Amino acid sequence: MTIDIAEVKRRLQALLNDQNLVNDYVRKFGPSIDIKNIRTVRESRAQGSGGKEEGKKKEDPIYELKVTCPACRQRDIVSYEMKSKSQSVAMSKFLVPIYTGTTRFATVNYTLLAPAVCPRCLFASPDKKDFIRKDAAGGEARSLIPGNVIMALQERIDERKSLLRPGTDPKSYFKRPRSNEAAIEAYNLALARAKVEAYYDQPYSHFKMGAYNLRIAKILKDMKQDNTEALNMAIMSLEDAFKSSNCPSEELEMQTIYLLVALYLKIGDQKKASTYINVFQNLHGQRLIEMKEDPSLKANTITKWRDKAKYIWEDRDEPDLFKND
Repeated sequence: MTIDIAEVKRRLQALLNDQNLVNDYVRKFGPSIDIKNIRTVRESRAQGSGGKEEGKKKEDPIYELKVTCPACRQRDIVSYEMKSKSQSVAMSKFLVPIYTGTTRFATVNYTLLAPAVCPRCLFASPDKKDFIRKDAAGGEARSLIPGNVIMALQERIDERKSLLRPGTDPKSYFKRPRSNEAAIEAYNLALARAKVEAYYDQPYSHFKMGAYNLRIAKILKDMKQDNTEALNMAIMSLEDAFKSSNCPSEELEMQTIYLLVALYLKIGDQKKASTYINVFQNLHGQRLIEMKEDPSLKANTITKWRDKAKYIWEDRDEPDLFKND
């Protein structure tokens, strides 16, 4: 039987999420897919570039940006930002970024540092645009969070403070080097903010909650702790996003459906996963019909995420499919 190399590469791209890794895989192992070989390629990348760079101190890829809290107006909050092109970023099957330092930069798990936290009122977000900050011209760029949500967040300061252990000093607790535990607390505070956004039916709020829970799940996985609760919380939020059509972006809407396929396979509910595979099929078929009436429409985004979900579905019986997730 003739091997379809292009199809193999498409499947590898869905599994590895990095074209360079795909090329390395095919060069080393040929056009056949084996989970053990995929793991070998990933581990090889994680070990770094080696050679002449070994032993040299690499540059810090993180810099500090000062932002202002939109809820309490606390100034000079540290937001840790990543220097451009300092990290090679692959995505886990649950779309959590996995970072590897490029040639002259150290590897940093930016997932731990992404949420900025106001030390006064504990407003938190991994998106600096949720804070007040300087724009390119040196003026003030307003927070993207609407006023009614800000007012509600101002009324819930005590609720956010109750999420931290008594006696915790937020300013020192969330600074670098940020512990796994502190990172989880930061995402819990971001979840508290996103829940208020969801109450006011803000776009993407449920998707954000799902994404934050998936980051918590990844941190727990890396700590070799049970992450079942975080995965289930992610499922609940993503299902809410799907049912409420809370993601105006087609890209994020398709990511939502893909993640539900992956998550249900992870927890062993193949029947539920198959229902979302069928959602992809229905959406794709409907889009093809719509394209006959409106040639400006495209099916590329649906096809891309449908194929990623399909590849995971086809490999659902592989014991190591979600080993690192």
